Amino acid sequence: MADPNLDSEPQTEAFSWESWLAQGFKAFRRTLFRHDLGLPEEFWYHLERAAHEMLMAGRILLRTIRDMRRQRDAPPSESRGPIDIDWD
Repeated sequence: MADPNLDSEPQTEAFSWESWLAQGFKAFRRTLFRHDLGLPEEFWYHLERAAHEMLMAGRILLRTIRDMRRQRDAPPSESRGPIDIDWD
């Protein structure tokens, strides 16, 4: 007997703007590098430099996220002192 909780159709992934943009940029870059398009050599040089800068920016972003997570997970650096209560 078939399980009524299981769908016979495969689950489709939710739309992701990030994935859509990343795939678009990859396709655009592949198209540019596959065809010369009559563009000057200076364009190709700056395109390569821009790609390098994007990779560097991504690395900085990932390091920042990693460092923020490490700081959040680390125990507090300052220990609290005893509480002084005046009973008078």
